[in-house]
Amino acid sequence: MIGLNQVKSYINQYYHYLKYQKKRKEAGFQMVDEQGLHMVITGNPGTGKTTIARLLANIYYRLGLLESNKLVEVNRSQLVGSFMGQSEENTLNYVKKALGGVLFIDEAYNLKREDQTGNDYGQTVIDTLVSSMTSQEYANKFAVVIAGYPEEMNHFLWANPGLRSRFPDGNFIQLPDFREVELLEIAENTALKNDYFFTEKALSSFRSLIEKAKVDDSFGNARTVKDLVLKVIFHIGAKRSLVDKENWLNHMRISETDILELDQDKANEHPMEQLDQLIGLANVKEEVKKLSAFVRVQQKRKSMNLPTIPIQLHAVFSGNPGTGKTTVAKIYAKVLKNCGLLKRGHLVITSRSDLVAGFVGQTAIKTKNKIREALGGVLFIDEAYSLYRGDKDFGKEAIDTLVDEMTRHNENLVVILAGYKDEMKRFITSNPGLESRFKKYFHFEDYTDQELLEMVVSHTKQYQYSLTKEVETYLLSQFSQVNINGNGRFVVNLINEAIQYQALRVEVDADTDQLTVLQQEDFELAWKSIRGIR
Repeated sequence: MIGLNQVKSYINQYYHYLKYQKKRKEAGFQMVDEQGLHMVITGNPGTGKTTIARLLANIYYRLGLLESNKLVEVNRSQLVGSFMGQSEENTLNYVKKALGGVLFIDEAYNLKREDQTGNDYGQTVIDTLVSSMTSQEYANKFAVVIAGYPEEMNHFLWANPGLRSRFPDGNFIQLPDFREVELLEIAENTALKNDYFFTEKALSSFRSLIEKAKVDDSFGNARTVKDLVLKVIFHIGAKRSLVDKENWLNHMRISETDILELDQDKANEHPMEQLDQLIGLANVKEEVKKLSAFVRVQQKRKSMNLPTIPIQLHAVFSGNPGTGKTTVAKIYAKVLKNCGLLKRGHLVITSRSDLVAGFVGQTAIKTKNKIREALGGVLFIDEAYSLYRGDKDFGKEAIDTLVDEMTRHNENLVVILAGYKDEMKRFITSNPGLESRFKKYFHFEDYTDQELLEMVVSHTKQYQYSLTKEVETYLLSQFSQVNINGNGRFVVNLINEAIQYQALRVEVDADTDQLTVLQQEDFELAWKSIRGIR
């Protein structure tokens, strides 16, 4: 097995200890306080828990401590019944199946769920299991190996003293996450087993796929890497044909191109160009460009082993509706990804209803779930000031959870709080935790009359419509006389209405000019419709 050096050393010592004790017994010595064969294996997904359990079953069998090397794998759904007596019966049946071998319970912490409402018979399974491990009928005739995530397993065992006492401290194996070099070795081995091999450049590119997958707790270590390799192989097989049978190396090689084609976020995105194409927002563009340059310089200094200044990425976007906050947030996420600071560069848009629940204990869960979804990207909280409505409101719990998770995930998460300028100021200053974490402020000004007109022209061009000169004059006059609420949103609604009025005016079989030209009367009717004028 790749890596796991400490685990290998421990298993080796454990093997020699068991062998030594066996020889002592054969020589007539007694061991009253035996360590026992029951084992706890903890580790994140794909670290080899099941594989280690199978190896333990083989070791016990080879040493003559158990009658066979069989491993009976079970989980909660197979043990916990839905009515009185069924859980006990299920557990005893699996204990009997495992006699002479090992009973392996994966994700054992699921047996007892603290938040379970109504009748949960998981505790019955635990009690029956403990009884079987100590009873005269079954004791020492089988071994129990329980496995799961480290934090959950520790909590589970300490909450069940009867079960915890059956596993001595020496019988705990903690499997570490694989290091990057080990994951690449696993990738190479997986490819070779399937008659493929990576070129040097391809393996270097494959590292980026691993990095992107490692963004949150769902990363499956060796399992995820194997799936990624098989995904690459599938992609190759789907686009290649076996025409040149003689040149067999071509049908074994995984090239850099194969990896790049699979990577959906190829370097064809140019976020700074997208930013420049936005109308107006001169001050925001300047701030984003300044931040991008600063991040790139700090990354370069880091690569040269020079001291770096901590980068503050969390930001507050203030401004009226329709001023482009969400659009810029998407570009901001892509900029940070291109700089190498975010692994995914996606945007998760949320509001109070996505984070705050209606009863105790659920707000933290909802908030953590949204944060988990945003890891490797940007969490955008619209109208963030609505989170806090007083100390008795559950929104405070969401804020506290957000602050804790920002610290925990550090550079793997960027949070943007958005809303009206004055409300955002009061909201940030009301919470010291927020105030200390948000140093970047972007204010989005309302669009000028000329910028609103530019937006109309640009948006209509996207759908291959054109405006008469009278339309531009009319709209500029209207924008200057009326205070526009909604900015860009108002413009989009206005254009959609004008296009619908144009459709009423022209015939379906009209020529191209009539179908693509928007006239002043279309916008006059649209303006009255949107402004509620009859």
